[in-house]
Amino acid sequence: MRTTAAVAAVLAVTGAALTWAPAASATTAECAPRPLGTAGLYAEFVEKDSVRHSDSEGAVAVGGDATFGAPGRSGFSVGSRLSDADLAKLPGGHSLVVGGTLKANGVVLVKGSGTAGKVVDNSGGKGFDVDGDKVGTGPSPIDFGKEFTELRRLSTGWAGERPNGEVAADGRGLHLTGTDAKLNVFAVSSADLEKAGEIHLKVPVGSSTLVNVVGTSYDMRTKPTSGVWIWDGTAYVQDDYDQHTDGHKSIRSQLLWNFPQAETVRKNSAAWPGTILAPNAAVTMTSGHINGSVIAESLDTVPGAETHQMNFTGCLPKEATSGPVVTPEKPEPTDTPAPTPSQGGATPGAPGTPSASASPSTPATPSPTAPGEATPAPSATPEGDLATTGSAIGPGAIGAAVAAVAVGGGFLAFAKRRRRAS
Repeated sequence: MRTTAAVAAVLAVTGAALTWAPAASATTAECAPRPLGTAGLYAEFVEKDSVRHSDSEGAVAVGGDATFGAPGRSGFSVGSRLSDADLAKLPGGHSLVVGGTLKANGVVLVKGSGTAGKVVDNSGGKGFDVDGDKVGTGPSPIDFGKEFTELRRLSTGWAGERPNGEVAADGRGLHLTGTDAKLNVFAVSSADLEKAGEIHLKVPVGSSTLVNVVGTSYDMRTKPTSGVWIWDGTAYVQDDYDQHTDGHKSIRSQLLWNFPQAETVRKNSAAWPGTILAPNAAVTMTSGHINGSVIAESLDTVPGAETHQMNFTGCLPKEATSGPVVTPEKPEPTDTPAPTPSQGGATPGAPGTPSASASPSTPATPSPTAPGEATPAPSATPEGDLATTGSAIGPGAIGAAVAAVAVGGGFLAFAKRRRRAS
C-alpha cells in the first residue's frame, strides 16, 4: 500500500496502525453530460426490429423493420411531448426513423416528420397506414451499426465502474442506497434483482445513478416486481408517470439501468423509472410503461405498453473503464421490518417511512399495475441499518488521527472501501 509523506508522519506520531483505503467513488473520471450520444435523443432506440402499439411520447428510431399498430387492435402514435428544441436536435429533424420497412397501421406522428426505407400498409384495408404525408422514404440519417458499437463499448465499460452504493435485501425487496452528491454506482446480479418484489432507491436529489445489472437475462415477472420506489427527499414514493415532486423527477431523469450482458430483458406491468440500456438484448414489454427511454437490440411490446418522454439527463464517466465487469456481491441482509400495508399508505413526508400510494396517472395513461397484481407498501431501510464491508475507523482512532494532524501540520481523510472488482 502506498502512503504519502503526510500519512507516514501521522502514523509515526500516533504509533497507531490504522487501516484505511481511498474512497470508492466513481465520480473522479471526467463527466459526460450527454453520455448516450445520438441514442440519448430518443425514447426508443432499437438496432434491429421493433413491434409496437399504443404510443411513445418521444422520438423513435429503428434500424431494422418496424411493425407499428395492428389491424383491429391498435395504432401507434409518436412524439406527443416533443418540444421544438427536441425536434431540432434529431438527425434530419425526424421524430420517426425506420431503416428498413415500416409496416404501418394507424401510425400518427403528433409532432415532427418521419423517414423509412419503405412503407407498407398493414391496415388490411380497414383503416389507414400512416396519417397524412409525414413519413417519407429514403436512407436512414442514423448509422445504427456505428451507434451500437459505441453503445456496447460504453455499456461494458460502465459495468466496470467500482460501486460506491450499498445494496441490501429483506424478505420483500431490494434496497439501493447511495450518498454521493454526483454519481452513485450499484452492481447487482439479474438473479437478485428478479427476487425483489419491490425495488427502493435512495440517493441525493440532483445526483446521477448507474445500476449495473449483471447476467444474461432478466425477467421482472419472476417475483413479480410490483414497482420501484424512489426517495424524493422526504418519503419513498412509487414511480408512476409524471405526477411527482421535483426531487423524484430529478432522480428518475438521471437514472440509468445498464444491462451489459443481457440477451433478454422482460418488463412486466409495473412502471419502470429511468432509462434501460440493453444494447445486446431483445427487450419485451408485457404491459405498463417506461418512464424514460429504452435502448435495445430489438423491442417487442403488447398494446398498452408505452414509453414516455423522460430522456436520460444524468452525467456518467466520459471515458468508460477498460477493466472487467464488476462481479456483484450478494445483497447485505437487513432485518428492517416491512410496514403493514394500510388504506392510503404510510404518512407522506415522514423520514424513513415509505409511501404506499402511487401518484395517479393522467387519464390517457394506462395503470402500471396489471389487474389482480397487488402493490404492497415498500419497507423503510434507514441508512444506518445497511451492513458494510471493508475497514471501519472508530471514534478513538479518529481522535488520535486528528491530534496527530494538529502536531504534524498535515491532513488525513479516511473512507470506507466496500466493493471488489473481478
